Amino acid sequence: MTKFELNQVDVRGDGRVVLYQRPDRKKPKWQCRISVQGSTGYKRFSTGETDIRNAERVALEKYEELYFKVKRGGSLKGKPFATLYLEWVESFGTNPSSYNQEMMGKVERMGLVFFGKKPIDEITESDFHLFMGSLSGEDGKAYATSSIRQVRTALNLIFKFAKTQGYIDVLPDIPAPSLIRNPRPDFTKQDWRVLTSYMRVWVVATPNGLRGKNGLDHKRERERYYLQQYILILSNTGIRIGEMRNVRWADLDSVAASEGDERLLFYVDGKTGKREVVANAGVEVYIKRLWDFRSKELGKPPDMTEPVFCHPNGKRIRNYRKGFENLLNKCGLRQDGDGTNRTLYSLRHTYATFRINVVPVYQLAVNMGTSVEMIEDYYSHARSKDPSFVSTITKGNQKGSGKALPF
Repeated sequence: MTKFELNQVDVRGDGRVVLYQRPDRKKPKWQCRISVQGSTGYKRFSTGETDIRNAERVALEKYEELYFKVKRGGSLKGKPFATLYLEWVESFGTNPSSYNQEMMGKVERMGLVFFGKKPIDEITESDFHLFMGSLSGEDGKAYATSSIRQVRTALNLIFKFAKTQGYIDVLPDIPAPSLIRNPRPDFTKQDWRVLTSYMRVWVVATPNGLRGKNGLDHKRERERYYLQQYILILSNTGIRIGEMRNVRWADLDSVAASEGDERLLFYVDGKTGKREVVANAGVEVYIKRLWDFRSKELGKPPDMTEPVFCHPNGKRIRNYRKGFENLLNKCGLRQDGDGTNRTLYSLRHTYATFRINVVPVYQLAVNMGTSVEMIEDYYSHARSKDPSFVSTITKGNQKGSGKALPF
């Protein structure tokens, strides 16, 4: 030990606070090694001082801080980030919400790889800047600003948990990049007609090389049929992918509409917490299709606690991404008019685009579990192409010529 600790100074005279200098520095700053009764190991850090008196002051202040931390049941060495992550995951129990699962995934894929076993009380603001910078593309991997901000949200959650557990005293300041509002790829009404028409044929089409009745085996038929209903339901409710994943038969209800008939009601739990979602007219048809299909498959009605979108064994279907992409490629709708790839989230965006011209913005925001500001930022472009909006915004004494373009 002494080989790497030159000019040792026992500040308290009991070996609890030891200052030393490292031999590999030309102008060495005083380092400190602290031990506290009731805790194992040492806490090492640099005082940042070259003057011995200033170094002693810093060391004693740190000792007092660590002494009381240990007395409160804390540890001398900070909790490793990887260990904190595991405790955080365990705090959600065996059935975390879809939102918590999403946050866990972001921490595991990004934060856990970057911070690893580093003690959480040694993660500095500089570390967070380096981490967020790596997500911005400094390491060759670029993420959208919205994704980076979601990672920041996930990290804030895990550090709030650390604070409630007494592992840290102050929440760290994690920098957030300015959010760049990118247009959301949705479906135009014409493209939507193409997609829905294509699906009706595609569901029962004969895949090449497959055996079974009409060349379509039950597994492939089921996958296509469920995906078709999934697309129709998400685009007519605006429900998020993570929210729909956990919807059970027991989470469905009905609500009376002013016209006298009923609308389907979904109870979802996700990014913005629990809320009720009123579905467009007709969604009850898609839900009944799934109920009848599943009942026939089981030979009896499904259990009410079973996920609506499930595998034959009853386990929930986690992702339709690949199937959706393959479907869009087949009908030539993978990209929108700007060349941006459509994703499953395009179904939610399509719902918002179609509804913004017929529903008050506040009501639309409530049903989608978002803010009025987000609705206006992302979907107000759809208003300018609505005929009623055009007529209202251009009202006056002027007379139009009937045709706007000269060609």
